[in-house]
Amino acid sequence: MSSSEMPSSHSKRERPAPLPDTGSLPDSYGVTEAYLLPRDPLWMFIYWEITENSIGAIKKEHGADIFSKCKSVIRIHDVSDIEFNGANSHRHVDVPAVFEAKSWYINVPEPGRCYLCELGLVTPDGKFIAICRTNTLKLPTGKVSDVTDEKWMTVQGDFEKLLALSGVEYVGRGSGEMARVLAQRWEMLRTVFSRSASWGLTSLPGGRGGKERGFWLVADCELILYGATEPDAKVTVAGRGIKLNPDGTFTMRFAFPDGKLDLPVEAYSNDGVDRRKITITATRATNNDENR
Repeated sequence: MSSSEMPSSHSKRERPAPLPDTGSLPDSYGVTEAYLLPRDPLWMFIYWEITENSIGAIKKEHGADIFSKCKSVIRIHDVSDIEFNGANSHRHVDVPAVFEAKSWYINVPEPGRCYLCELGLVTPDGKFIAICRTNTLKLPTGKVSDVTDEKWMTVQGDFEKLLALSGVEYVGRGSGEMARVLAQRWEMLRTVFSRSASWGLTSLPGGRGGKERGFWLVADCELILYGATEPDAKVTVAGRGIKLNPDGTFTMRFAFPDGKLDLPVEAYSNDGVDRRKITITATRATNNDENR
């Protein structure tokens, strides 16, 4: 059967068992709060909820137009080795944010440090109005540990869960290929941030007054899969069940290293009678053609 065939409900075949319903999480919990999670040595993930009551309280205190005239930001604090009191961080930087997004990826210039974030508003005169604050997070150092007195083993199931938490799917890949993908991504981040001077400021070596030329370029890409079916259908990608949006749409991000990637997408009707399948194949070839 080709990947584009769509068998009818009357075809003689063994019907697959319906996928188990794992339930769904609520869109909100009615509490203004924010949490910070690690992704890798140079990236963090923040998610938050700001309730209408909190928004109303801020408007009541600072004016009904406070949100329209202020900048919405995530303020990132370096709080390594200190007890943060709201104003004593080693340094901080503001990252523009859209509060309605409810989550954001944040990059930092230095691994192995402790960070804390605040969501808030920056007024036209530079005053910061904090809305909520995250937990404190210590990022890994980004290098091999010097401790060699213990032996560790990787449990494949836990490893795949950790990879999924990184925000990128690695469906249907062996541990060797996953390691290669992660190494490729780390090298990209290492190259980019080794060129960064400090918070939010990127300097290019060999400027106007410099004697050495350090012109550089890095690039990478990811693959986004999206589609739609009946809202009550069960959908798998490469054999893995995925959660649909209320309207039946779905989207996934995949790491996309050089080579061939097959993504079989299957949908089953809620009663298990009907089945549809589409296989998408993507091939990537990176050509690093440096002009020396």
